[in-house]
Amino acid sequence: MNRIEYEARYEEMLVRAHGRWTSLLLALGIDKTILNRRNQPCPVNGCGGIDRFQYTDKFGEGNYHCRKCGPGGGFKLLCGVQQLRAGEALRRIEGAIGYVNGPPVDTAQRLPGHDKMRALARKIWAEAEPLRHGDECTRYLARRGLELSEYPATLRFHPSLGYYVDGGNGKPLRVRDYPALLASVQGPEGEMITLHRTYLSNGWKAPLHDAKKLLSSGIDGAAIRLGEPSTELDISEGLENGLAVFKRTGGHPVWSALNAGNMRVLWIPQSVERLRIYGDNDADGDFSGQASAYILAQQMVRRRVNNTPIRVEVFIPKKAGTDWASVWLASLKRIALAA
Repeated sequence: MNRIEYEARYEEMLVRAHGRWTSLLLALGIDKTILNRRNQPCPVNGCGGIDRFQYTDKFGEGNYHCRKCGPGGGFKLLCGVQQLRAGEALRRIEGAIGYVNGPPVDTAQRLPGHDKMRALARKIWAEAEPLRHGDECTRYLARRGLELSEYPATLRFHPSLGYYVDGGNGKPLRVRDYPALLASVQGPEGEMITLHRTYLSNGWKAPLHDAKKLLSSGIDGAAIRLGEPSTELDISEGLENGLAVFKRTGGHPVWSALNAGNMRVLWIPQSVERLRIYGDNDADGDFSGQASAYILAQQMVRRRVNNTPIRVEVFIPKKAGTDWASVWLASLKRIALAA
């Protein structure tokens, strides 16, 4: 296949494989002990060691981390363990997708490509409305201590959005409709790349296995923009973390990267002279929150604005397993008890 065909098939494979990597890798012959989420020798390209490798699948992309050869996803893991070229690995994964999810389906029946997904995102966005005090979204945010006098235009309320799961035959199955908090995920030019959805029920997060979803994967450095920067910008992981930082700082512009993996490649405007990075404390797991925050910081300290290095600061919660949304809520509870 030529490069253009390869890239198109690779992008479609990533969309179809998202959230299914463990089953796919098992179907492709990766030993289950490699995928048991325990520290162990690294199986990638003979890296070895004793306990430097851990498979986590944290972001639904077959994620793993090795303290020597670095992080990767399911595609890289398959190539490294089975010593495959990229084209051969792609063909095997495409075949395994059909095996794992039932008979292979025609191209026209597969999950929509990027253009169709963006069109779907625009359609859902157009059905939604700005946040208004008292609606399902603002009730949810208020319970998290994240109510605002005025909400960013990048957030909207959808009164009845379909929640889908894998139907087992390559097609999504609609479970039911829920109210949802929508967040526009924007690329460098401010264009909508996709939507982040938080499904709600009676002012709480809906009791679902995956109540928070991206409409599509591959956001590649895009972010939820809670304000536009001039010379200063704050960065967080999740949406609620971003709103907590916004409250904590008195309204600094904040961009939410949505996850640690995307934080590492986040697009930062050239106008930014001071960057504050609010990472999660994942010391109870694989340290991905801290690692991603410092990787972004390392990249940014090399940047110059008017021949002057930009100022970069990193903030991590003190307690393992916490993020800035939980830190903010805990501070509100302490204030309430003191009163």
